[in-house]
Amino acid sequence: MIGTKNPASEPPPTLTEWADQQLRASILDGDYRPGDSLVISTLSEQLNLSATPLREALRKLAAEGLVVLQSHGSARVSEVDLHEANEIYEMRLLLEPMALERAVEAGDAAYRGRVEATWSSLTSARIASASDHAAFHRALLSACDSAWLLRLATMLSDRASLMITVGLPDRPAAYETSTAHRTLMELTIAGNAAGAAKELHRHLSQTLDALCMVLDGGTTVPG
Repeated sequence: MIGTKNPASEPPPTLTEWADQQLRASILDGDYRPGDSLVISTLSEQLNLSATPLREALRKLAAEGLVVLQSHGSARVSEVDLHEANEIYEMRLLLEPMALERAVEAGDAAYRGRVEATWSSLTSARIASASDHAAFHRALLSACDSAWLLRLATMLSDRASLMITVGLPDRPAAYETSTAHRTLMELTIAGNAAGAAKELHRHLSQTLDALCMVLDGGTTVPG
C-alpha cells in the first residue's frame, strides 16, 4: 500500500505534480515492485485524490519509463532488465556530469538551498531511501540552464534509481549513503563545477561496476 511521502522539497503547485511526487517516491522506494499494478480507484482512495491528476501523473511516469500504461488509465510498474544498465549508464555518464557542471555554474543561493535540503534528508539514515537518493540527484541538476539536458538527465537518473532498488537491494555493513555522496555535495556547494562533474562521473562509474557484478553473479559492492 502506498503511503504519503514527504520529500525534502517545496510543495508542488498542482495536484498532478503532487501525485507524481507520491507515486514516484513509492516506486523508487520499492513500495511497488516491477510488474505490480497501479489501479486508479485504489490509488484515488489511498491518496484522497480524484482520478484526473492520477491519470496525468501516470502518463508522465510512463513517458519517463517508470510505469507502463494499461487500459482505463491504470498502469503497472516497469519491469527491470538489469542488462539495460550498461546502456542507461553510458548515457548517464555522458549527460549528467555535463548537466551538473552547468547547474553549478548557473546555481544561486536557492539552488544551493535545494541541494542542502535534500542532503539533510540523505543523511537521516545510514542507508537513505531510494526516493531521498533520487531527490538529491535531482536537486544537483536542478539549476542546469538547458531544459532538454535537464529533462533527459533526470529521466535517466530516475530510471537508474529503479534499477538500483531492484538490482542492489543490499549494501555492505560499513556502507553509508552520506559518505558515498559527501564529496559530491561539498564540491557542488563550494561552486566547483568541474570538480563536481568529475566526482559525479566517478560516482556513476562505481555504481555501474556494482550492477555489472550483480549481472556476473558477483558480490554486491557499494553503489
